[in-house]
Amino acid sequence: MARSTKAEIERRVGEIFPLVCDCMTLREIRAYVAAKTDWGRSVSDSQLKRYLAAARKLMSAAALFDREQEFGAARRRLERIIARTAAKGDLRTMLTANRQLSELLGLASSARLELSGPDGAPLTATVTDIRSQFEAAIEAKAARLALQEPS
Repeated sequence: MARSTKAEIERRVGEIFPLVCDCMTLREIRAYVAAKTDWGRSVSDSQLKRYLAAARKLMSAAALFDREQEFGAARRRLERIIARTAAKGDLRTMLTANRQLSELLGLASSARLELSGPDGAPLTATVTDIRSQFEAAIEAKAARLALQEPS
């Protein structure tokens, strides 16, 4: 059998790429290409494994991105949404997009939570206090259960 051309290999890798993205196993991909492609029955498992490796390299390449470019694209998208919705008078969508833009730019204030006691007083409970309260609750529950059990 003649060797496949680079274009043919790229086409085959392109055909199995969605299957690899869907986390199909070698066995599942083998069954798919045998049933659905004209080349599936003529390739060996080792060749199919090489196609899978090439598809995984494509996945790795797709995972790389330019942060500045993606940031700029996201910002422009949100700005365009704000402009279009403002022109339409859709204030709810405009405010949502504006909030997302503020978060993207780091202008939104972060939520800050602090634990405090009653009326905002600082917490005064120690670990031993909490442990003794927990043990007392367990003893009270055990006593209630002992009274409820029929003898």
